[in-house]
Amino acid sequence: MSDPEITLRSVDGDRTAFVPLLLEADESEPIVRTYLNDGDLLELVANGQPVGVVLLTAPEIAAVEIKNIAIRREHRGGGMGRAALACIAAHARARGAGRLLVGTADSSSGTIAFYRACGFGDAGRIPGFFDAYPEPVVEHGVQAHDMIRLEMIL
Repeated sequence: MSDPEITLRSVDGDRTAFVPLLLEADESEPIVRTYLNDGDLLELVANGQPVGVVLLTAPEIAAVEIKNIAIRREHRGGGMGRAALACIAAHARARGAGRLLVGTADSSSGTIAFYRACGFGDAGRIPGFFDAYPEPVVEHGVQAHDMIRLEMIL
């Protein structure tokens, strides 16, 4: 089975309706709200249906960062995430970016493995990043402390 085809649709206006979905990828609402209005918020669309959302920022010249990405639960699996990343990479490349960046918690071993399988390589770590969150970030019984940075060369 081939990966689904994803397109991006810009979200204009009030972004608060997307907070519940964004919280699936970053569980701290106060933190999500600090960056909610930064960058470009784009819906991920497959077969005319919104399947997720991505918030892209440009932290440096020639780089695009996936600040937050979430696929709706009912659309997970079947290659949706991989197709979304391919679409986002093409979008970033078209904007002149040479690198696509993403960060995730050191406790997210499955997510780290997924990004690596999609062509991202290691790009460092931010020690103590998640220690600044208002509540501890815990996944599968493991508390997150550092942000693992990954990059895809476009």
